[in-house]
Amino acid sequence: MNIKNQALIIVFLLLVMSVGFGFVENREIIEKTRFNVSDYGAFPNDGKDDTESLRTAVALARAKTGSILFFPPGRYLISDSLAIKIQNDALSGKLGKNPQNQLFVPNKEYVIGLDLLGANNLEIQAKDVHLICDGWMEPLSFRNAQNIILNGITIDYKRRPNNEGEIIKLGDDFVDVKFQQDEILAKNQIVLRIMIYDKIKKSFSGAGVYQKRMEWIDKHTIRFYGDGIRNQAKIGDILITYSGFHYRPAILIYKTKNIVLNDVTINSQAGMGIVGHLNQNITMNRLKVVPAKGRHVSTNTDATHFSTNRGLIRFDDCEFGGQGDDATNVHTYYTHILNNDPSKKQCDIAVDRKNYTHSSYLDEPMDNDVMAIVKKSTLEEVGYVKVRRFWPHPLQDKVTIQYDGKLPKKTDDYYLINISTTPKLEFVNCIVRSHRARSVLVKTRKVLIKDNHFENTTGTAIHVGTEGDWGEGPASEDVVIENNEFINCGLGGPEDGTMDGASAIALHVKAPTTNTSGLHKRILMQGNTISGGKHAIAVKGSAEVTIRNNEFTNISQNPIMIGASVRVKAYKNIGGDPIGKDEKDPILPNLIY
Repeated sequence: MNIKNQALIIVFLLLVMSVGFGFVENREIIEKTRFNVSDYGAFPNDGKDDTESLRTAVALARAKTGSILFFPPGRYLISDSLAIKIQNDALSGKLGKNPQNQLFVPNKEYVIGLDLLGANNLEIQAKDVHLICDGWMEPLSFRNAQNIILNGITIDYKRRPNNEGEIIKLGDDFVDVKFQQDEILAKNQIVLRIMIYDKIKKSFSGAGVYQKRMEWIDKHTIRFYGDGIRNQAKIGDILITYSGFHYRPAILIYKTKNIVLNDVTINSQAGMGIVGHLNQNITMNRLKVVPAKGRHVSTNTDATHFSTNRGLIRFDDCEFGGQGDDATNVHTYYTHILNNDPSKKQCDIAVDRKNYTHSSYLDEPMDNDVMAIVKKSTLEEVGYVKVRRFWPHPLQDKVTIQYDGKLPKKTDDYYLINISTTPKLEFVNCIVRSHRARSVLVKTRKVLIKDNHFENTTGTAIHVGTEGDWGEGPASEDVVIENNEFINCGLGGPEDGTMDGASAIALHVKAPTTNTSGLHKRILMQGNTISGGKHAIAVKGSAEVTIRNNEFTNISQNPIMIGASVRVKAYKNIGGDPIGKDEKDPILPNLIY
C-alpha cells in the first residue's frame, strides 16, 4: 500500500470517528434538553396533585436554552392554597360585590400555575393534555421569553367561575332553575351577571341580564327574580351565572418575542383567555376558546386581548364561543400627560388608573417610539413626539419620558398614545359564535379579516373603533374585511356591544365629540355576506371607505348607515343602494409594511 493510499485511509477513519462522536454528542444534547414531566413525578390520570412535580420540570426546562418540555397525554392537576383562598373569598363575597375591584389591580399578589419566565427557544409538547386548575390562578405565564412554541394543551378548572342550570318553570317575574350536582351554587355565592342560552338556536338569547334577588326552592333549584331574565327565558333554556368578571388570564404573554400557539384550548377561566402585553409577534393556529363538552360558557371576559404589541398578531383557523366578552381586542393605551417640563422636554405618562392595563403590569414605550398627541374631546391626532429615553416607575403606575418635539401647553386636554405599537393583525379562517359583546375589536393598523364565520353574537361582529372612555386606541388605518359570513349578529343591543345598530361591521369613534371625520382611514369591505340586523354596516368618523360586492339579507333598515365620514363609496352590493356613485374612488388600504 503506497503512502498516498495510507493517508487517504487515515483521513477517512478520522472523518468517521469525528462524525460518530458528533452523533453521540448531539444525542447527548437532545437527551439533556428534553424534559419529560413524568421523570419528575407528574403522571397523567392518577388523580394526584401534580403541582410540585410540574413546577420542577418547568423550572429546569426554562433554565436551559433549546429545551423540549414533554407532557405524556392525559389529565394533570395543579393546585395552590393561595389560589384556592382567592377563589373562595371572591365567590363568597368577602372581596365585595365585584371581586375584580380588589383583585384586578396593579401590584396585587396572584398565583402563577406554571411559570415560563425567561424561557428561550423552548418547545412545549402537550398534545391531548388537560391541565385542571384548582383555585383562581394564571395557569401559564410567559414573561420575558423568546422563541416559544406551545403545542396542544387544554386548560380547565376543577371549580369553574360560572354555573349552568336548566330553566324548569316560568313565573310572572321569575324563573326557576335546576342545577345538577356539579353545577350547584354555594349558598353565599355572588352572582354578577346572567346569560340565557337558547338550546334550540344554540346561542345566547340576547344581552346580559341581572337578578333582583334569588330564592332557594330546594337543594338543586333556585328562583331568580328579574324582568330581564323572565323576558328572555323559555322552558328548557340554560341559565348561566357569572361570579366574576376580570382577573388573571389563562395564558399571559408579556414582554415576549416570537411565540406560536398550536392547538391550544381554553375551556374556562375566571378572567380572559389570553392576554398579550408588550410583545413582538404572536401566532395562534387552531386556538380554541370554547366551553367544555356539555357546557355553554368559556371565559368570564375576553377570549383574547392584546395591548401595546409590535410586529404581527395572527389568528388562523381558530374557534371562539361562549366567552363573556370580545373574541379579541387589539389596541394600545391612551396615556395622560403629567408633570410636563418643556425646558427639559420631559414628562410623565400614565394609563388611566380606573381602566388599567389588562396584564396589570405597567405600560411602557421604547426608545425612539413615536407617540401621537391626541385631542381628548375628539380623539384626533394633532401632533407627534418621539421618545428619546424612558424610566418606568411600576409602583407609581407611571413612566417618565424625555421626548423630541413639542407638547401643547394645556396638556390636560390631550393624551399621548404610542403609534409604534400598532401591530399588524390577521384574523383568518376562524369561527366565532354565541358569545357576548364584539367578536373582533380593532384599534390598530394594517389589518386583514378574511374568510371567517360569525354567528349569534350579542354585539357587532367586527368593531373598528377608538374608545376614549376605555382608554384604548388609536384610530385604525389600512383595514381589509373580506369574504366573511355574518349570521344574526348584534343581538344584544347597545348595552352588549352593538354599535350604531350594525350587526356585522361598525367603524366607530367613542369620544365626547363624535362629528369629526377621518379618524379611521382606508377601509375596504368586500365580498361579505351579512344576514340579520337593523343595519349591516355602520360608518362613522372615517375617510377613504370602500364597500363593494357584499350581499345583504334580512336587514330591517338601511343596510349601510353613514355618519360623520368623508369619501365613502358603496357599489355593486346585493340588497343595498349605491352610495357616492359619482364620487372619485376612495384610496384603498395598503397592508404592506
